[in-house]
Amino acid sequence: MTESSLLLNYTGPVDYETIDLLLNELKESQGFIDIDRETGRRVYAIVVECLENIIKYSAKGSACKPGNQPRISVGKNNDKIIIKAGNIIEADKAAGLILNLDMINSLDNSALTAMLKQKINKTREKDEKSAGLGLMLIKLKSGNNIEFNVPGLDDGCNYLELTISVNEYIS
Repeated sequence: MTESSLLLNYTGPVDYETIDLLLNELKESQGFIDIDRETGRRVYAIVVECLENIIKYSAKGSACKPGNQPRISVGKNNDKIIIKAGNIIEADKAAGLILNLDMINSLDNSALTAMLKQKINKTREKDEKSAGLGLMLIKLKSGNNIEFNVPGLDDGCNYLELTISVNEYIS
């Protein structure tokens, strides 16, 4: 028998106030309350990372049509929690993001952890981006590869779609 439930589903603009509201909605959902504490912590951390990435990396300005809104959903399907996040990104950033996701997915946990430590300890210039730290953390916390799709839009932008599966009961 298939057990599935929706813990969170949102489409629209994302700012830090919205993040707070969405995280509270997630924590108060019955589906979230019913999962074990460790899985809940991992899911919560991944959702925070996805929402912050939407704020940081969504295409800004008039270059992209505003029709495709950011979205996030969290659902439970049997013993997996499925997190889906999407937002518009600038087309010139898409190729680098795809390479970064492919590289992260190709690494096992020990190699990814070593790379994460190296990047954390690296001195960064002011305003320099953290070059995929969040995506590395998402893969490590989920225990699975990050599925992604980056379809092109007709206005020189792409829509980034991430799907993250979190196995319940695995720490």
